Amino acid sequence: MTADTASVVRAFYAELWEKADFSRLPALLTEDVAFQGTFGQTMRGLEAFGAYVRSVREAFSTYRCDLRDLVVEGARAAARVGFSGTHDVGPFLGAEPSGRDLAWEGVGFFEVHEGRIRHLWVMGDMLGLMAQLKK
Repeated sequence: MTADTASVVRAFYAELWEKADFSRLPALLTEDVAFQGTFGQTMRGLEAFGAYVRSVREAFSTYRCDLRDLVVEGARAAARVGFSGTHDVGPFLGAEPSGRDLAWEGVGFFEVHEGRIRHLWVMGDMLGLMAQLKK
């Protein structure tokens, strides 16, 4: 039995992004997952997506994902998410660690196939985030 779409999306944010449990990548995403993201990325595959998640997570000593809204229709889902963290470990979007608490919102559109995410497109509040990094 495959996981339902809502459970897969919830686990994606809770286990992969918030807990940084990279062992969950193969269970949550297809081998050839396609991803387009806010920060200009277009990538395919588990390895590339895992590297992307690490690059974001490694900039923060704390990182949170707050799934605020989730709308599911069959194998497709739309999620509104709040992201936050303390930017004090590594560079993020070209900015050196600032020690600041950053917060921004984003949306993700998912396509799930046989219980795993096959396609993901995300867009976050880049203007708000960049303003916080420049303070």
